Order: sequence, then C-alpha cells, then structure tokens
Amino acid sequence: MTKYTLYCAPNTYAMCAHAVLEEVGADYSVHWVELFNDTPDPAFLTASPHCRTPALLGPDGTIFETGAVALYMAEQYPEAGLVIPPGDARRGAFLQWIHYLASTLQPDVIIQYHPEFYHAQPELQDALKQTSMIRLSKVFETLDAALSVGPYFFGTAPTVPDFILGTQALWDVIFPDSDISRYPNIARHRNTLCNRSSVQSMLAQHQAEASCRHN
Repeated sequence: MTKYTLYCAPNTYAMCAHAVLEEVGADYSVHWVELFNDTPDPAFLTASPHCRTPALLGPDGTIFETGAVALYMAEQYPEAGLVIPPGDARRGAFLQWIHYLASTLQPDVIIQYHPEFYHAQPELQDALKQTSMIRLSKVFETLDAALSVGPYFFGTAPTVPDFILGTQALWDVIFPDSDISRYPNIARHRNTLCNRSSVQSMLAQHQAEASCRHN
C-alpha cells in the first residue's frame, strides 16, 4: 500500500503537489477525481471539504491547499532540499514567496478561468477579468524582478515556491495577451523547472489522464 494518496484532477493546481511528490521520491498513488461534480467522490470530499485539488492523504491524515501540501511533503523529505530551514537568513523570504503566490497571485489566476465564481452576469465577468489582468501584470513584474538572478527564487536549486509558481506559469492565459515573454525571468524559470524529470513525469501523467477523459 502506498504511503500517500494525492487527490488530483488534470491541469489544475494539483500539478504543483504532484511535481513535489515526484521531486522528493515519495511513495504515492494518484486518485484522479472529477471537479464540479454534483456527486463528488466521498473520499475526495472528506479530504477536501470544498472539493478542490490538491488534497493529500497520508500517515498524518488529510491535508488540502496547494502550498500546504507542497510544504508538508518537502518537510517530510528534507534531503530533497526544497525547504529553506528555520535559522537560515533566507527563511523569511522563503515563507514570503509561498504566501505571496497563494494569497496574491492565485486569486487572480482563478478569476481568469472562473469569473462566474464571483459574478453571474457575463458583462460583469468580462470586466472582472480585465481588472484582474491589470493586477496580474503588476504581480508578474514583482515576480520577474525577484527572479532576476535566478533561475530559481534562491539560486540554482528549486524550493517549494518554485514549484508553486512554475506550475501556474504553464497556463499562458494568465499572462497579458497570453504572452509570458513579457517576463523573461519568469519564462526562464518555467523552462528550467520544466526540464526537471519530476515535472516532466508529472506532466506526462496529467496529459495521459486528460487524453483518457477526452476519448
């Protein structure tokens, strides 16, 4: 029996947690789920009360929220080097970027895909997306500056915030005019992260699952 079970839907925020599980070499299985389902999988609902991915079942129980799952798994496997530990001068910045990506970037990313979560009227949805994109452009300017030395937030080795950002950056639609090249450091970051075998394995699994659902 595997040690961890990841509740996952293809091409969602679960990609981050999934890539981290691959990166640390965890013993895990994927429980693929359907989102926006009137009758959600009972095990998934227990693990994630809002039926959002990712959620993780492990020896300590269940955990949901992207950053929490990624950080938890990174701390379970410290030898993978994905955590800036307490006592390190970079610890504050490490926590800062994890929370910035969750509380500042992610909400506006969601608006680009699901404005109906906030407004029922289409014209208001369009206005919301436009306003949100203005905020996103400023967020990406901040992140691009933070990655100016790079290729990762803390130099040549990735940590948790790199997986949180890099897996969101796969979605071109979240960038103004769907053009990541406006932010060359983010583009370099995405390309570097995607060259890792852990991310390539994760993406292959998501592509296979998506193909099965479309056939």
